[in-house]
Amino acid sequence: MEGRVYPPTGRFSELTLLERKTRLDVAADLLNILQFWRGDPRLNSWEEGFLTSLVRLLQSTQGKAKITPKQWDKIHQILDKMAGDEEVAAEMAEGDIEV
Repeated sequence: MEGRVYPPTGRFSELTLLERKTRLDVAADLLNILQFWRGDPRLNSWEEGFLTSLVRLLQSTQGKAKITPKQWDKIHQILDKMAGDEEVAAEMAEGDIEV
């Protein structure tokens, strides 16, 4: 997953005001996205557990938790998987793809 830009991953207390605001904004958006996808039947048990643990982490730290680049890569993999499934479902509904 080269070329991706990640939010600041330092300790919250050591971040500048702009970096703190960025982390809190990203965490709020991420929390909404992860809660939306939790429980989706297309997720395997590991992915479901991963999303659940991240939601709990973000809720318990009020968005101040640092998410590592490795965790971001996994988040992107899951979201890409879900987006890809959505595109295929839309194409099937339009009749572009036959099963």
